[in-house]
Formats: sequence, structure tokens, C-alpha cells
Amino acid sequence: MKKIMYIVLLLFFVNNSAAQIVQNVPSVDKKTYELYLAKDWDKLIKIGKNALRNGIDFYYLNYRLGIAYYEKQNYAQAIKYFKKVNLSNPNDDTIKEYLYYSYLLSSRYDDARLLGNNFSDKMKKRLGIRIANPFFSAIHLSAKFDIVEDYTYTSQSNEKIDQQVVQKQSWYSFGAEHLIGNNITLMGVFSKTNIENAVNNTNPDLPEKYTGKVNQNQYYVSLKYHLGNGFNTALGLHYLSTELYAPTTRTQGNGKSRNFNLYSYKEKSFVVSANISKSFSIFNATLETSIANLNNKTQIQPSLSLRIYPFGNNTFFLETKGIYIAETDGVISTNYSTIKQSFGFKIKKYSFISPSITYGELLNFTDFNAFIVNNDIDKTKLRIENYINIGFNEGYFNVFFNYRYNIKENTYKINNANKAIDYNSQNILLGIKWYF
Repeated sequence: MKKIMYIVLLLFFVNNSAAQIVQNVPSVDKKTYELYLAKDWDKLIKIGKNALRNGIDFYYLNYRLGIAYYEKQNYAQAIKYFKKVNLSNPNDDTIKEYLYYSYLLSSRYDDARLLGNNFSDKMKKRLGIRIANPFFSAIHLSAKFDIVEDYTYTSQSNEKIDQQVVQKQSWYSFGAEHLIGNNITLMGVFSKTNIENAVNNTNPDLPEKYTGKVNQNQYYVSLKYHLGNGFNTALGLHYLSTELYAPTTRTQGNGKSRNFNLYSYKEKSFVVSANISKSFSIFNATLETSIANLNNKTQIQPSLSLRIYPFGNNTFFLETKGIYIAETDGVISTNYSTIKQSFGFKIKKYSFISPSITYGELLNFTDFNAFIVNNDIDKTKLRIENYINIGFNEGYFNVFFNYRYNIKENTYKINNANKAIDYNSQNILLGIKWYF
């Protein structure tokens, strides 16, 4: 027993003495330099972090720790050390280059833009950074097509039905982005939606069955300001001009046909949105809220999302987003809660896949700082989608594809009694985005 105690005490004093040997600046400097030359990044990180915990902190220790994490492709951790070194020596172009690429490879593009725009023209040219911002930094085109199953209720002889059933639906958009200075990104988008509905109704002033159409023009503008150090804030404004009409043909007494509308009217809607986001370590958190007046109701929609890059780079991420929708028509108020879970991973250098699932109730909701507005009359109860982006020409030209499967709920009336039916719809979106 005494022998065992002696061995334990001996090991303790030996380890403690060894720790004392390395816990000073010259010994840490010597050891980490040797490990740096040997490219033993794991051991360098272990000794370096231990030294920092014991109050030993100097320029080249942070320099080597940053490079060690960079070589291990943990760019989120590398940023922390490169920033410290850059603050101590802002004239070191090597460190600025390491920091620039660490931002890019951890999806902190606005931080990279702010840093890179302050490089010398010579350094910008060497790294392929444009000396001046082009008028359009990006343009994008996209189109969406819907495949909807037939969920028309088949009425019995004694039943009177009020129901709208989507038969055709299409959407397309065109947008452009403009960089202003080092911190501001301005985006404008025009989009158009066309919908054709089969309508059964009990209104005596209208036919029992007819086709209703919806033409909707949408105008969106957003302004994003980069505050620096991983902070961004953005404002979005979405204006929707919707025309609803029911075309038909009537034969006149002279045998000629005349086209006219059973009804025709317009609605105007607005959505105002704001968000603030912060990137820190391997996390990105976004707080967003919007106010809208869709479908003659008022909606307030706060949301909170958290994205995690577990490997410290943009090869893989996990994201959870919680959405709360409070809606009122001035008399009746309703609330909805929704969770969106997504993840993404790289399949090539400039290409990635991002599947997601949204479960909860979605009705009159917005997304992506009000860029997406869903004012469909049917409630979405489940959404599964997969987004694929394929990059060409070093990521300057991108082709993207999004497949979306929805379970939706259509409400209708039988003899003035409310009923509901679930149905499936599928959306296919194709688009391109070209950076300049």
C-alpha cells in the first residue's frame, strides 16, 4: 500500500514539475514552434489552449493556434485567434488573408466583404477581389410549378357545396442585388403568381360552377446593413397587388359571343419585416419579426432561428427555426406555432444540398425577411423540401432546384356546415443566380 502511494505521489510531482516547465512564455514559444514546423496541429492546439488557460498569451501563440485550426478546417475557431493577431498587427497581409478565407469558409460572407474591401489594390488583385463594386452584384431568375391532386368534393343530390379547388398554379420572379459601400446590400425582386381555381358555390348571383382566376404581382425590396463582427440587420418590404376575377363567355342575340367577368376586384397587401443576426463561434442566431395584412387580416409573426456549424466550417450545418403567428380580423384572433428543422452539406466545392421539414400550421405567413409571402387560402400542415444548389465558374454562376411536398387543408361548406379535407401538393422550383 505504501509503495502504491509513493508511486502516485511521484507521478503527481513529476507531472506537476513538467507542467511548471512548459508554463512560461519561452518554453511554450519553443514547443509550439516545433509543433508548428512538424505540422502536429492537434498537439499544438492542446498545448496552446492549456497555456492560454494558465495566463500565457502572446502574439505568435495566437498566430500558430489560428493556423492550426485553419489547417484542421475549423475556420470558426481560427477566426478567434486571427482576429487577435490582426488587432495586434493590422499590417500583416498573411494574417489578413487567413482571416479573410476563414470568414468565407465559415459562411461569414459579409465579414469577409468588409475585411477584403479594405485590402490594398495589389492584394485584392492577387486574391481575385474586385477593386470596385459592380452596379449589379448578382441577378437571379426563378420559376415554380405546382402539381396538385384533385380534392374536389363530390356532392350528393341534396347537398349544396361551397368550395374552391386549385387546378393550376405558377410563379416566377426576377431579382437583382446591389452593393453600396462596404456594409450595405440592396435587393429588389419582382414576382408574379397565376392561379386557376375550380369554384362550386351557392351564391344565387353566380353560376353553380365556374373558374376563378388570380393574378398577383409582387414587389419586394430589402436593405441589409452589416454592423461588423458577425452582426447583420435587415429591413424588408413586400407589396402585393392581387386581381381576382372569373372570366366567362355569353352568347348574344345575334349569335356572337362576348367575353366578360362574373366578378373582378383588386386587393392590396403589405408586409414589413426586420431581423437581426449574429455569428459567433460555430453558431448563427437570427431574430426576425414581420407585420402583414394578408387576406384582409392582420398578422404579426416573430421567429427565432439557430444555425450550428458543428465542424467549424460550411461543409455541414444544422438549423432549427421557431415561428409564431398571431392573426386577427378585428373580431376573431387565432395563433399558430411552427417548427422548421433543416440541415445542409456540401457535395462539391460550390454545391450543396439542404433538406428540411416544417411541421405545425402555416397560414398567411412570411419567410426570409418577407421575401417569401404565402397568402394561400389553404392551411399548410406539413412541408418537406429539398434544396439543391450547383455552382459553376468558381461559384459565380449557380443553378438551384427546390422540391417541396406539402400536406394542406382545404375548408369548404356542405349545406352551410364547415368541413375540411387534407390533400397533397408538390412544388418544383428552378432558378439561376449569377454573381458579378
